[in-house]
Amino acid sequence: MQEHKKFMQLALDLAKKGQGYVYPNPMVGCILVKNHKVISRGYHKFFGAEHAEAQAIRNAGDKAKGSTLYVNLEPCNNWGKCPPCVDLIIKSQIKKVVCSMIDPNSHASGKSFKKLKDNGIEVINGVLEKKSINLNKEYVNHIKKVKAYITIKTAVSLDGKIATSKGDSKWITNEKSRNFVHQIRTQYDAILVGTNTVLKDNPVLSSHNKGKNPIRVILDEKLKTPVNYNIINSKIPTMIFYDENLKNIPEYFLKDFVKLIPVDFKIVKKDFNVIIDKLHNMSLKRIVVEGGGEINASVLKTGKVNEIMLFIAPLIVGGRNAKTFVEGDGNDCITDSLKLKKITIKRFGNDILLTGKI
Repeated sequence: MQEHKKFMQLALDLAKKGQGYVYPNPMVGCILVKNHKVISRGYHKFFGAEHAEAQAIRNAGDKAKGSTLYVNLEPCNNWGKCPPCVDLIIKSQIKKVVCSMIDPNSHASGKSFKKLKDNGIEVINGVLEKKSINLNKEYVNHIKKVKAYITIKTAVSLDGKIATSKGDSKWITNEKSRNFVHQIRTQYDAILVGTNTVLKDNPVLSSHNKGKNPIRVILDEKLKTPVNYNIINSKIPTMIFYDENLKNIPEYFLKDFVKLIPVDFKIVKKDFNVIIDKLHNMSLKRIVVEGGGEINASVLKTGKVNEIMLFIAPLIVGGRNAKTFVEGDGNDCITDSLKLKKITIKRFGNDILLTGKI
């Protein structure tokens, strides 16, 4: 047992290296041991990166066979951003898994341990459990207590436009409003926009040093984002959904902090739940949508939006071709319109923030 504690402490020390980079995912470290010696190490470096177990097994190569794997959290048992680690452990013919704690995520929650045992792998759990729970208490609380919540945040002129007919949108609101938006972003797991927003504004989509950054989620069906754009060249973890039928992927997208996720965009355009469900399955529960009118319409159509934050600036843009903040097909009758409740109003200089619940 003393040896188990020694090696588990090494795994915990590795896990801590991911602090500040992996949220809302857990910090995980992994050690492979053979003949009482460490033969390989791995840790979860940032959200969307290779899992600790996968990294350690890859580094070990054929030496992984017959080894003991130490990890501070139950290995994953579902396809998310990465393939299931439990399957990789079985395939690598590891003989024993020593762990600290069960993963509270319902996708694992003891299922991985059962699968390992069913495949003849010895499992020991509970080694340095209190230390592991304390290390990942933010993750545990997030899984157990945080409910799914989607907010649409938009800035509009008095006549409801989000940009001119030429696509210019900088800046509709004033600096005070924009600073408040940066603070708001720290409360969310993910910020979601579409290709048009990226191409027109080249945004950073960060908290601008106001606190933790949300994961950036970009819908870029044809991978049109240029090589020199901010979302490609900063180290904030970024997930890019692209069409699964796209054959040629530009090499500049293949970076550590960029995770490409193929989806069928024909289905996405009919049912945006495909995107929402994938994000929720990756523990991205609190999502702020800062896209254009088409994306806002698609997200609203899911029926899962909880809140709308509408920044209204004292401008009149005009133009019948200027976009509004909700496009799509719209409603035929006023009585069918979406109705907000629990309205609050806040001022930022001459701008007004109207927040309503759905």
